[in-house]
Amino acid sequence: MKLLVNEEHLLVSPSLSARIGIQEALLLQHLSYRLETEGVSKEGYIWYCQTYEDWSKQCFFWNVPKVRRLLRKLENYHIIVSSNRFNRFYTDRTKWYRINYEKLNELLQTEIYNQGELFPGEPKLPEKKIKKPNADHNVEIANIIHYLNEKAKKNFNGSSKTNIRLIQAILKEGYTVEDCYLVIDEQVRNWKNDPQMNKYLRPITLFRPGNFESYLNDALTRQQENNFDFEPVVLDFDEGECY
Repeated sequence: MKLLVNEEHLLVSPSLSARIGIQEALLLQHLSYRLETEGVSKEGYIWYCQTYEDWSKQCFFWNVPKVRRLLRKLENYHIIVSSNRFNRFYTDRTKWYRINYEKLNELLQTEIYNQGELFPGEPKLPEKKIKKPNADHNVEIANIIHYLNEKAKKNFNGSSKTNIRLIQAILKEGYTVEDCYLVIDEQVRNWKNDPQMNKYLRPITLFRPGNFESYLNDALTRQQENNFDFEPVVLDFDEGECY
């Protein structure tokens, strides 16, 4: 096959992409490469140590919030296992990652959704929809609206179809309830005491796709800055440390 651009290309598995998404499969392949070339053996597994910022530098086509969401999605699938218990100091925010190959192999044995599109030469089989009914997110959405009402001193309707549709779209993009809380906290801090901006503490503004990622990025930046509260370092002289 002739390549469109004459340069080194990224590898991605079509069957894995069909199950978890192309970007998720691409990141997982990148982690597999890093484990093979830079992995460290701990507790019987091979781990790779990295920050969200350095992930984004390696995969420069993704920004930090995007990398964070992709990793958390793979963690939620239990395909990636992450930990910070191998860090030497509390102030070290680096995470360690390994691939759960048992879960990965189990996933690859499942049927691929929408077989009619993937195998057009075969008779189209009835679709086995794995899309969760809207009711599955109702509790999460209600909690998010309640949290907004409580923090902003508002009274938005948790049963509003518009509010539900907005937040559902955000959750389907891979964002979490905690991400929604972060955005609410950040914008309440910015706008609550501003008479001109207070009126924008509403679902249609906060959870509009074009706004949400920007607000979340601001919240994560502030959270990262606040996390750099250094504690006194206790030196272990038995390990050869000194002043």
